[in-house]
Amino acid sequence: MSSSQPTGAQILARALKQQGVSVVFGIVGIPVVDVAEAIQAEGIRFLSFRNEQSCSYAASAWGYLTQTPGVCLVVSGPGVVHALAGLVNSQVNTWPLVLIGGSCETHLEGAGAFQECRQVEMCRPYTKYSARPPSIAHVALTVERAFRHALVGRPGAAYVDLPADFIQGHLDKDTTVLEAVRVRPVYAQADPKEISRAAELLASAKAPLLIVGKGAAYARAEEEIRRLVDKYQAPFLPTPMGKGVVPDEHPRNASSARSTALKSADVIVLLGARLNWILHFGRRFSPKAKIIHVDVHAEELGGTVPVHVALQGHLPLVVRQLTDALQAPFVQQPDANQYVQTLAAHSS
Repeated sequence: MSSSQPTGAQILARALKQQGVSVVFGIVGIPVVDVAEAIQAEGIRFLSFRNEQSCSYAASAWGYLTQTPGVCLVVSGPGVVHALAGLVNSQVNTWPLVLIGGSCETHLEGAGAFQECRQVEMCRPYTKYSARPPSIAHVALTVERAFRHALVGRPGAAYVDLPADFIQGHLDKDTTVLEAVRVRPVYAQADPKEISRAAELLASAKAPLLIVGKGAAYARAEEEIRRLVDKYQAPFLPTPMGKGVVPDEHPRNASSARSTALKSADVIVLLGARLNWILHFGRRFSPKAKIIHVDVHAEELGGTVPVHVALQGHLPLVVRQLTDALQAPFVQQPDANQYVQTLAAHSS
């Protein structure tokens, strides 16, 4: 053992910096005091809270606003328990979050150690990834895996457990830290054949409706969706978390005619919107409506009502594909269209 070798806390702090972390939200205490000090020594800002629930929600919101994992540091036992609120919030809302929790010394597990708790198992049902590094040398690699799960594909929550002896202990003299790399998001387009099918449906629509969901806001698809609306001239309906992607004052905003739009549309495009309670599980759609669903997560496509075209991919890229595949507005004179006029009448 050599003091010239880094501690687990220092390896963790360097791993966070490698992943591009600039802010960590948390509450210090046994056994994570050394972690907070190492984080600040690396130039990472540490925002201290008084309640783990609050700091986990703050990290969750940071993930949503920045499209990068929010990082939350808490103590063992009740610290992790209280932070479950933000962890679950991130997982359910598909926002990237990495929760780091201290835990008791590995050799004291099962002996009634200070605030001992089965944290990895406790967090697993509410995360995409929940793990403890098998050794100090694996800390950076475990952090990389947590960030990869939190960020890539459908965003979500991850948990990393750090025992006290890993935090305070030094890397063995003849051991090196296992190499880790910075995680970057992977963006994919939809299948071109499915794009063509969607474009054919939209070209034949008489009463189309674009539904802008939370996924569109998270993906920062404002420019692409506004271009789609302006080119295709279809009415659009934002969900509560999709508001602002296209300005409320846009003439095709159908929010004031929500019920009529949902019941009247013959082709509905879901842009990062779930078919959950917000959209009445799709049960208020016309039974004859054809549905085009765009989402980054394959398992989210459809579920409660039949989806006629499923487009899996990064929303801005898929919307760009769809816009390019469309030749013109859905009718030659949208403002004279009876469907458009009916929806517009509700806002006048």
